[in-house]
Amino acid sequence: MKTRRPEGSPVVPAAKPTAKAQASTAAPAPAAATPAPAASFGAAASAPKTDLEGASHGYTSPTQVSCPFSAEEKAALSKKIPCPALAGMFNAGMLKVEKDGTVKIPDLDRALSQLGPDAVTRKVLTNGADNTDSVKGSFNLFKLNGSNLDHTGSTGIRQNGVHPERFDLLMSFSKDGQRLTAKDLANAGEHFAKEDPGLRGRLTQLAELSIVMQVFGRRAPDGSRYFTKEDAKQLFVDGQIPSSWQPPAVPGKVHVTDVLGGAALGLFRQLINGQ
Repeated sequence: MKTRRPEGSPVVPAAKPTAKAQASTAAPAPAAATPAPAASFGAAASAPKTDLEGASHGYTSPTQVSCPFSAEEKAALSKKIPCPALAGMFNAGMLKVEKDGTVKIPDLDRALSQLGPDAVTRKVLTNGADNTDSVKGSFNLFKLNGSNLDHTGSTGIRQNGVHPERFDLLMSFSKDGQRLTAKDLANAGEHFAKEDPGLRGRLTQLAELSIVMQVFGRRAPDGSRYFTKEDAKQLFVDGQIPSSWQPPAVPGKVHVTDVLGGAALGLFRQLINGQ
């Protein structure tokens, strides 16, 4: 935030140097410098944006869980996680993971509770994770590709690896090329459903897109949610919780009705269009 002179304040001209001072070969003593203003939110906001082609750093949890992986191992392993929210929690240090990839369901629930979903929504999500293998009470974070979490209609961005070209396709549904709104995601969902049809896949994909928007999206003045291009890239491609995101002041405000509302809207659009 730049320091400004108050409106109407008189401008005091600098005093002219005396003839003696002008004749002197020594430099005059400089006037006391005005202290530079402290860095502010406004100054930070004017900094150059992250290069979307380079590595970006998302949100980092201030309370880190124990982690058996090096930074290099985490970067490689996160590419095996098809769900952007799970990858984001893993990279942010919110999700406790064993060396073999095992995550206990109570640890998943604890991590989800920091993001905003209420108890009912978390139960739906943890049940889905628990049913990905035959071991009850846990799931393997690095073996979700090929599990029953795979579904038709997926964006394909993180399916069996990370595919940036699929992110470009997702962004092509942005009206201005810089933001993704809920309507943009619904339109994208229609396209992905045509690529890989199936009613269950449509519902699952729309619910996934809806919940990540409800949890991680920015709030517009009218109350709607949206992603900037950088937010979306950090989440879907880098597997990072967007750096703009902050934990909710009051957790538990994302309800199943919020998620299903967005999913139902997208499905209604698809069915009306006969796709």
